[in-house]
Amino acid sequence: MRNLVISGMALIAATYGLARFGFGFFLPRFTEAFDLSPSLSGAIQAGSFLSYCVTAAAAARLGACPRLVVACAGATAALGAAGVAAAPNAGILAAGVVIAGGGAGFATPGLVRLIERNIAAARQESAQTVVNAGTGAGIVAAGVLLILTAGQWRLGWAGIAVLSALSAAAVLRSDRSSPGPAEGESGTADPPRLRFGRLAALAKPLGKPLAAALLAGASSAAVWTFGRTVIAGAGSGTQMHSVTAWMVLGAFGVLGAFAGKLVQAASVRTAWTGTVLAMAAATFLLGVAPGTPVAAFAAAALFGGGYTAMSGVLIVWAVRAVPDQASAGTVVLFIALAIGQAAGSAVLGALFREDSPTPAFTAAAVVGILAVLPAVWSRQKTPRRLYAG
Repeated sequence: MRNLVISGMALIAATYGLARFGFGFFLPRFTEAFDLSPSLSGAIQAGSFLSYCVTAAAAARLGACPRLVVACAGATAALGAAGVAAAPNAGILAAGVVIAGGGAGFATPGLVRLIERNIAAARQESAQTVVNAGTGAGIVAAGVLLILTAGQWRLGWAGIAVLSALSAAAVLRSDRSSPGPAEGESGTADPPRLRFGRLAALAKPLGKPLAAALLAGASSAAVWTFGRTVIAGAGSGTQMHSVTAWMVLGAFGVLGAFAGKLVQAASVRTAWTGTVLAMAAATFLLGVAPGTPVAAFAAAALFGGGYTAMSGVLIVWAVRAVPDQASAGTVVLFIALAIGQAAGSAVLGALFREDSPTPAFTAAAVVGILAVLPAVWSRQKTPRRLYAG
């Protein structure tokens, strides 16, 4: 269903590209308003990533109620964004950012299940990766919001709150399914509510992708938290230079919609290796040459395309490794990705220096290279067919 895919992509754009990753984009403004140190900024972003873990686990418990999960995604992101917009001090700002980050944790599990219920099995893999590419569209929207509000970040975050609520409502309106398998799918009806112990049991069949996700998440934290700060502080031009670079990151992130085709054309191992190495190279390039316009824009483009495609590959990796528990498997791997991002944000926040970002960004790039190893060492061949039947 085209409407579900479009509205699902919009919800991902709002909850991921805006509510979750918007903190890093608006960080220069927040630093001006609240005098945030790099370590505090890293801690706030880490809190946002950890709230994602909590809500993603809660979403797994509500696996039989994907409409409720989607409603929670919109409500959480909207409430947190509204808190950021009204924040009178750094404490309220931090609370708003943490709450807003939780919306994304609800969004992915709910959408994965709604796509399973509404779309035939043969088209689900492509639909999942197209919806996932909404992160890039949301990042572009963040740049547009900043331009339209003329630097008034409070208005921008009020807009994020509205977009989060509207996109969730659009997804719910697009759902035309009844609980049960989608057309052409021989699977089972909605899964029972998952207990945390059952989620933990997936750690064994998902061992290698879990390790890969943790490392990739830690590596990506450098760009998500301090990427725009580095470009803006490099003295390479006006504020519009860093805004445009961030929008380029988002625009190329939309290319993540092709992640499903990439896996089908090659393999999970090859797709993961290519996308994660692209992220690592982009992180290193941005750290060593943020003041060079060509290098900064190239790094933004490479990171945007690499990250979104990587997360799309992660979804495919989950559903191929545990096809009977696709939604839960996706939740587990995205929680691992977020835990890695939280750890990366906290550690890099302590290492980061705006006048000398190279050491922190180089360390992040090295971690990204290490994230390739679990896939390279994997001898298990995942089935090329997405769903068992």
